[in-house]
Amino acid sequence: MKAIILAAGRGSRLGNRTQDRPKCMVTVCGKTILSRCIDALEQAGIQHSEIGIVTGYRKECIDVPGVHYFHNAQWESTNMFCSLLRAEEWLKQEPCLVCYSDIIFSPIAIQALQQSNASLALTYYTDFWQLWQKRMEDPFSDLETFRINDKNRLLEIGQKPSTLTDVMGQYMGLIRFTPKSWQWVQQTIHSPLPKSIDKLDMTTLLQAMVTQGFPIETIATHELWLECDTQQDIEVYEKLYASQL
Repeated sequence: MKAIILAAGRGSRLGNRTQDRPKCMVTVCGKTILSRCIDALEQAGIQHSEIGIVTGYRKECIDVPGVHYFHNAQWESTNMFCSLLRAEEWLKQEPCLVCYSDIIFSPIAIQALQQSNASLALTYYTDFWQLWQKRMEDPFSDLETFRINDKNRLLEIGQKPSTLTDVMGQYMGLIRFTPKSWQWVQQTIHSPLPKSIDKLDMTTLLQAMVTQGFPIETIATHELWLECDTQQDIEVYEKLYASQL
């Protein structure tokens, strides 16, 4: 199974930390986020030759021996789905794990996706509320809906929640596609969407797929997961989670 790391973005909310490097090359406790992603993938049994990295902003800063590179030259004017499209040749051919490059996660989450028999599966983090309370004063300013049914199928994602009951977990930026579910993606993007393809983000795509009736399996995980989105995030993690990183 191959893995695709989406690493095209700058991460402007990280301020001067990304002035001379892409978001994935920011360090947390002395190690880049990208290195942590690759380590987790390798610990789950994925080899360097099976890893593809989609670059964009300051691509020359990313130099990982043995991996495959894709490039989104339009990174500044497009969203994450357009970066994923750069790796379409892989997605058409075999199962692929898709991984955001601004997250820190356990290889256990990757192993759970590898073991899934679903055509399309994603993981979600169960301890999100405690994390969001540490990250920001008002967690609801950032939280999005994540609702599943009693069979662990995704019902709703990426909307504005009314109450905490609308948030049954936090989407982690880890997805497993198969050639079959990539065909579902193609069908979905040729139907009416709330955003143009250039501006399409992953949660909007997933919600559109749910609306189209495509089944998406969700897998719960409680192992440490961190989203590195702001300078405050990095400061909080280095203060509270250094012993676990």
